[in-house]
Amino acid sequence: MKLEKFIYEILQSKSKSMMVYLITLVLFILSILTFPTEITKAKMLPGKDSDSFSIYVDLKDGSNITQTKEVTRCIVKELQKNENITNISVFLGEGQPLDFAALVKQSALKDKESQAEMMINIKRAQDRDITSYNLVSQLRKEIQTKCSFHDANIKFIELPAGPPVLASIVAEIYGGETFESRREFASKIADILKNQATLVDIDVMADDDFYKFELSLDNNKIIKSGVSLDQIKQVLYTAYEGVKISVVNENKAENQIPIFVRLDSSRIFENTDLASIKNRLQTLRVKNNQGFMISILEFITIKKVIQEPTITSKNLTKMINVIAETDKESQIYPLLDARNEMKTTLSKDYDVISTNMLNLAFIDKKTNEKFELVFDGELKVTLDTFRDLGGAFIIAMVLIFFLMVMYYKNFAIAGGIVLASFVSIIGVIFAHVIMDLFTADTFYLTATSLIGFIGLIGINSRNSTLIIDFSRQLVNEQGLSINEAIAKATATRSKPIILTVLTMVFASSLLATDAVFGGLGVALIGGTLMSYVVSMFSNFSFILSLNIVNFSTDKEIFHRVCFCNTWM
Repeated sequence: MKLEKFIYEILQSKSKSMMVYLITLVLFILSILTFPTEITKAKMLPGKDSDSFSIYVDLKDGSNITQTKEVTRCIVKELQKNENITNISVFLGEGQPLDFAALVKQSALKDKESQAEMMINIKRAQDRDITSYNLVSQLRKEIQTKCSFHDANIKFIELPAGPPVLASIVAEIYGGETFESRREFASKIADILKNQATLVDIDVMADDDFYKFELSLDNNKIIKSGVSLDQIKQVLYTAYEGVKISVVNENKAENQIPIFVRLDSSRIFENTDLASIKNRLQTLRVKNNQGFMISILEFITIKKVIQEPTITSKNLTKMINVIAETDKESQIYPLLDARNEMKTTLSKDYDVISTNMLNLAFIDKKTNEKFELVFDGELKVTLDTFRDLGGAFIIAMVLIFFLMVMYYKNFAIAGGIVLASFVSIIGVIFAHVIMDLFTADTFYLTATSLIGFIGLIGINSRNSTLIIDFSRQLVNEQGLSINEAIAKATATRSKPIILTVLTMVFASSLLATDAVFGGLGVALIGGTLMSYVVSMFSNFSFILSLNIVNFSTDKEIFHRVCFCNTWM
């Protein structure tokens, strides 16, 4: 057999054997280098191609419902131009109907006139030529350019492929002696995040200072004037807020149509000039129990005050969230760039201290105020997931090692087999690189890819045991030399092993194009193919590195088999 002769010649030649080790080492180094060079990128899960997405609209604090409606009307007008949009629902001053993701994103807390949420349905995947996340990226640029008036912050929210979080990147700001200093520091962090090309929809979740007019009623004067206190309150409420007094039924309407009444003087608070507001209030009059008309202004004291901000806390500690989404990018890469920029630019005014993981602490050089920056959101879920899967991989390797030690009674062989399983990462990584070349979007190394890599450990270990056991049988029963037995065992076992590998490849190819489990399929395909060709190279090189020379016949078989099983 050609394969048997080929393997035998390599076993007999030290130069050819060393060439095999060198090729394996070079491939391993090149595969690892794809991560720092960002040829291969890691992400929790790729974008999900869904049939809907949401838009969150936040105007500056103090904006009224009319301004919010103007922004949403502009957004609707732009969305209707896209042929992929089928339905649009707008919710002014409230969040959309709650699901689990909306609860996490705090939609239930929205009750301001300056807030709105929009739910957009699009055509099903088979009826459009663009994925939902690419469509969102395209619409984001157009709408934010044309509709961001009244200082509106327009955020596009996609359905999460994994567990829902507040945002892709959440920077939790703790510390500071006052809310104002904490908000000011949060704004500096937001400005740095805005410098990152792939970060979008950046927002500081803290109220800005804005003025409001506070009306105080003089109860004693109202009683002495013979006017009802409720009468004053109802007139003011009707003038400013308006009331629903009745409904109208229409045959074509799904619900009753409310009749809403609001006085023409409802615009009195749009002018921030206190004198003008008093002049407008002067026109509002009420009749007392003696039949005299009295101006409401006689009973009211107007003050211009700053609205108290909403204080947020986590674990009973006051904090402010700075959130950001990624535009077709993993969270870790723009965050690392932003983190480096934070350490560089803020070091002029703050002492920057690295804490656990990627988190930072800042101490103001002038005031000695301390701020803590803790990263959360999908970024933290990604880091936690990769850490847990990495731990599971290490545990699986250790268990396989001890199992092989119990079976072969030899630490070197067990170590070689386990090392071969690890080197199969070459196939996993290069498979992702190749897949990335043939896909329009970035093909990430995801959590499902790591699950596939963990699953390869058992497959690769099985290949090693098949070759080793058959080689020992050939030496003991047929009297073949060690090299001849190894070459023959490898050539003979290659057929059933390659059939198993092809079965795995064909089955995994069904997953390769899936949005979520594509990484799992590609990892299994690349890992099994590469392990068939190269995994056992590392076994033999590992054993040689231990300088093991003098062995009994069986042990020598095992060591040489580790090399020839490379071709499996």
